[in-house]
Amino acid sequence: MLQKRRLLEEKNALKRWSEDLHLLNELSKSVVATLDAESIVLTAYKKTQKIVPHDILSVVLFKPKKLWVLSNVTLDIEDVDKIKALVMSAVREIADIPEDTVYKTAVKCLKRNKSENGEYKFCDDPLKCRGSNGLFFPMEIGGSRIGALQLIRDSEEPFSEHEYNIISMIVSTLTLALRNSEVHREVQEMATTDSLTGLFNKRYFCEMLAKEFKVSMRYQTPVSLMMIDLDNFKEINDRFGHQAGDAVLKEVSSLLARSLREIDVPVRYGGDEVAIILPETVMEQAFFAAKRIKKLLEERPVKFGKDSIQVTASFGISSSPNSGIKTVEEMIAAADKALYEAKRYGRNRIGANDQIFTHDNAYLSPLAF
Repeated sequence: MLQKRRLLEEKNALKRWSEDLHLLNELSKSVVATLDAESIVLTAYKKTQKIVPHDILSVVLFKPKKLWVLSNVTLDIEDVDKIKALVMSAVREIADIPEDTVYKTAVKCLKRNKSENGEYKFCDDPLKCRGSNGLFFPMEIGGSRIGALQLIRDSEEPFSEHEYNIISMIVSTLTLALRNSEVHREVQEMATTDSLTGLFNKRYFCEMLAKEFKVSMRYQTPVSLMMIDLDNFKEINDRFGHQAGDAVLKEVSSLLARSLREIDVPVRYGGDEVAIILPETVMEQAFFAAKRIKKLLEERPVKFGKDSIQVTASFGISSSPNSGIKTVEEMIAAADKALYEAKRYGRNRIGANDQIFTHDNAYLSPLAF
């Protein structure tokens, strides 16, 4: 009788393994079918839920500084902060991450119900929470840690040995998929990013401006183009050296990247010239954006060794829709012309098509913003 019971238990265990392996195979096929990291994480969450029931799955990737929190119950801000603190506390024990490092957090709740008591019971030590209501796994490939995964179950029921082993296999598959996604992202960045400044390159500029201009012409939605040229950049190179010139370009580019919206497209157009595509932006808004950038440059000299290098720039702006602009080439030419006029009137000025703004932003034309 005892032997029959054992045989039945072994049969049931083998049946469960067979079912779980089938689901694991489906999960593997799904996560390798895309190179988008967010899609990979969301798919892994949904598929894992069928194999190992849980309430919250968190995935953190070190290089892009991204944290996903996916839940089948509604999470408020305090819940998310608590989960984020828990995950990052565990991550800092396996990776050298400064306390002030900011991770962009994406939260997705797939159901609207809240847990019965409204609270979550986290294990105190997520690195040793096997057998508790949480699991923590570093994500490693080729001896390199790229991130980590954490599962939380909103109950006292611990994860079983079987579930632990299944999650371990899922982590291996997920790690490979996310690493492939990261490599793909890096290759894309190399193809579209300027290596010195970190801004987009001219190839990407041409693609994006053509796309935005087409939308503008078709739906009459505004788009503006801002051309920026650093004043007396040759003198900076001659006086302080080309390394100083590179430092100025990097610092200015960093300032631009920090001061723009996510939808804006900053580009190293060539040499010391930068172009910014401003979607959904009319001329007046583009002018005030240029005014703000101009002020930031004036107030923040670039430090290079013991030297403090004062940097100013001239700006040219064009916008669409505009009766005088029918093509992308005409839009670029209009911004270039405005930039040339800003230079001609003494630099450190903003030109808008044929409208020139002086140092104190008074205007020399009938058009006032």
